[in-house]
Amino acid sequence: MDLSAHHDIIKAMNLLLICLLIALAGLVLLCAYPSAFGQRLLRCGLCLSGFRQRRLSLPAGELAYLEAGTGPAVMLIHGFGGDGPTSWGRVMAALAKQHQVLVPDLLWFGRSHAATAPSLHAQADALEALIRARVADKVQLVGLSYGGFVALELARRMPEKIAQLVIMASPGMVYTPADQQDLLERADVKSAEQLFVPNDAQALARMMALVGSPLARAPRFLLQDVWLFYYRDRAPQLRALMQELASSQQAHVERLSQPLAMPVAVVWGTQDEVFPLPIGQRLASSLDAPLFTIDVEPMSCLLCLPLRP
Repeated sequence: MDLSAHHDIIKAMNLLLICLLIALAGLVLLCAYPSAFGQRLLRCGLCLSGFRQRRLSLPAGELAYLEAGTGPAVMLIHGFGGDGPTSWGRVMAALAKQHQVLVPDLLWFGRSHAATAPSLHAQADALEALIRARVADKVQLVGLSYGGFVALELARRMPEKIAQLVIMASPGMVYTPADQQDLLERADVKSAEQLFVPNDAQALARMMALVGSPLARAPRFLLQDVWLFYYRDRAPQLRALMQELASSQQAHVERLSQPLAMPVAVVWGTQDEVFPLPIGQRLASSLDAPLFTIDVEPMSCLLCLPLRP
C-alpha cells in the first residue's frame, strides 16, 4: 500500500470516529436533557423552514418571537404552558407559505421575560407592541386557551389592527365560577394554579392526564425533566398570572364582553376535558360566531380554518 492511500484510510477513520463521538454526545444530551434537546431540535427545524428568532425590547423586559413568510399577517398565541414553537410548530411552516407568521413566547414563557407584575394586561401590552412594530396593515389573531384571553384583550384594544379573530379552546368571558369549580373537582385540586402550575413531576402527570397527553404515561425521569425545563424556575410568575386571571375575573368579563368589530371564529375539541364543549357553544353564541368542532387537538386543525390567504 502506498503512503497516500495509507493517509486516506487514516483520514476516513478519523472522520468516522468524530461522527461517532458527535452521535454519542447527542445521545447523552438527549438522555440527560430531553426537553432542552427537543426544544433546540424544534427551533432548528423551524429555522430551516425560514423562521428567524427575534427579540423585541420592552420597557421592563424582552419579548422573544419567531417570524417568517410574507402576505397577510397571522399571530399565533400559545396557551398556559410550553411556548410558541412547542404549541404551534406543526402548522407554522405551512402557514408561512402564504402569510407573514408571528409566533411569540408570552411573557414568563419560553425565552420571554419581564420585571413587571404578571398579568393579562402585561401580556397584551407586549403583544400590542409587537403588532405595532412588525405588522404594516392588519393581523389575524389565533389564541389558544390562555392565549385566547390575550387575543380577546388585543381585539378590544386595537380593533383597527385586527382583521380576524380565532379563539381556540378558550372560555373567555363566558367562563363562570361554577365552570371553574367543576374543573377543580374533576382534577381533584383546590385551585387553578395548583392544576396548571405543577409543583413536581407527579402533579405534571396529573395535568397531562387531564388534557389527554401521552406524556402522562411517560417515565418519571422524562416528566421530571419537562417539569424542570418548563416550570421550576418560572413557577412564581406563572402562579401569579393564574391568580391574577382568577382574582380579576369579573373585571375581565365586563371588559371583554364588549362587542367586537372584526369577524370571529370559535374552535373547540369535542373531547375537551379542561373546557368541555358546552362552554365553547356558549362562547360562540355570545360572540355571534361560527363554532368549528373537531375530534383532535385544536392546533392540528388550524390549517382547516378560513384564514385569509
